[in-house]
Amino acid sequence: MTHTFADSIKYICKTIKSSFLPAFLLLLTLVAFYAQNPFEFTLSQIFYGIFLTISGISLAFLYITNQSKPFFSFLLGAIVFLSINWLKKTYGQDLPMRYEYICICFVLPLNLLIFYLLPPCRLRSDYGKIVVIIMLAEMALIQHFGMYVSLIPYLNVAWEAMPLWAVIVWLVCLSVLAINISFKNTVINTGLFYADCAMFIGLVYASSSSGISLFGLSFAVILCLVTMLDLCYRYRHDYLENVSSFNTYLSRAATKFLFKYSVCVFCIDNRQKVIEQIGEKNISVLEQMLINKISEFPYETEFYRYNDKELMMVFKENAKHSQEYCENIRRTIAASEFVFKSGKTVKITISICISEKTRKYIDALVVAERGHSGLQKGQRFNSNISTIVT
Repeated sequence: MTHTFADSIKYICKTIKSSFLPAFLLLLTLVAFYAQNPFEFTLSQIFYGIFLTISGISLAFLYITNQSKPFFSFLLGAIVFLSINWLKKTYGQDLPMRYEYICICFVLPLNLLIFYLLPPCRLRSDYGKIVVIIMLAEMALIQHFGMYVSLIPYLNVAWEAMPLWAVIVWLVCLSVLAINISFKNTVINTGLFYADCAMFIGLVYASSSSGISLFGLSFAVILCLVTMLDLCYRYRHDYLENVSSFNTYLSRAATKFLFKYSVCVFCIDNRQKVIEQIGEKNISVLEQMLINKISEFPYETEFYRYNDKELMMVFKENAKHSQEYCENIRRTIAASEFVFKSGKTVKITISICISEKTRKYIDALVVAERGHSGLQKGQRFNSNISTIVT
């Protein structure tokens, strides 16, 4: 019970830490808006220009790094703020009565919620193409059938420029995001929440001369910064299996590990057949269950991601003792049954190759590569084995 309470406190501290920067930027924007609104036209144009610059650079960067989760939120936010600015220039004070603006107020939070809850996938894939097609279809539907939104009763009841019904939809979606963060806090999730809050406030004050430009800039800055922080975190940590990255292993090996240690590179046997059985989306869940199962052993070990298919265990022991541990782990995994939340079960085996740091092979990179090469050679002829690189 004490361990659970300590974990909860640790998680709360982690959430506060990841929330500090985006929350501070949003608060700073609110203070600037209420203290100075309306800004001079020239300053608002500068905000707008900075927003376009940050959005263009960030979207290009996210496309190159193949990150889908923040990309679509960023793209949608940029399209919305550009559309609102165009509507303001075209219709002026009549903006809150335009069906395009009302449709954006209702449809946008639902889209952002979907983008937030979708699991992270590669951007340049069929998944990315489908999302883009859906976004284009929504824009076409708003253009051709958006006028029917005027049939919503009590639409004239509003908070600033936004209809009260749309405010309720926004608050419900933001509440779902906040609840999700309390269970699954990541740098990008927290940043998306505060960026979406900035977008919401920007739409509320869209009719003011500087509201949309100032909060649009806040949205872009928050999302840009947390994307950079998320990339730095990914450099050191693997989200899917909740293990440290190979880069972290290399940095720790130089300072933290003892003179004698063994790297045990392991992977699931017949991985493609297992994927066909459980689905590609569940393979990361299976690997997480595998890590949790190995963690139940009373061995002092650390886990790292080697590549897309292989993981690493590091024992502060020589190869002989490490092989004893690996043999026990391998037999236990082969006899175990892994159960998913859906009720589906699967049995797997793993193969392990142990590489020891020696006077000849002292470099951490070489030690890991020798384990990887030994595992590849061993799996050509057999499976469910543990071997030592000689």
